[in-house]
Amino acid sequence: MKSSTFLIVAIILGIAQVTCINYFSIFQIKPDLFLLIVFIAALFFELRFAFIVAVLTGIFKASFGMGAVGIDILLFSLWSFLIIKITRKISIDDSLTRVLLFLVIALLQNISTGVILIYLGNSIPFGIFLRIVLLSSLYTAIFLPFVLKLAKAKI
Repeated sequence: MKSSTFLIVAIILGIAQVTCINYFSIFQIKPDLFLLIVFIAALFFELRFAFIVAVLTGIFKASFGMGAVGIDILLFSLWSFLIIKITRKISIDDSLTRVLLFLVIALLQNISTGVILIYLGNSIPFGIFLRIVLLSSLYTAIFLPFVLKLAKAKI
């Protein structure tokens, strides 16, 4: 994937996340398209570019009030680093493996964010926490094949 194609897809996903993704919510759960941007950047590009994309995506998400300031910047950078290290050791060329890896990353993202927010003093009932972690992660992972097809169509 070319970086120009990726940037077009990232802009489309960023705009969709802050504008029209509410129409796709299920039980007040929305997919995290920003996490998709970070995953795709880490999957197809070198560490430096993926790290820059992760930091900028975290800043963009925080600037629209969609996440706690600093948490997403830190976690997105960590996930991009982890994904690049994993893909150097394990080949993930097929769609199923990519979706499963992304599902694990989405679960880790949602669990980490929830635990940090609880540690900072926010009260989240356990049932809602589980719903957010499980449904949001699964819902976001379902979007991955569609976004990859969108990216390939732009090439």
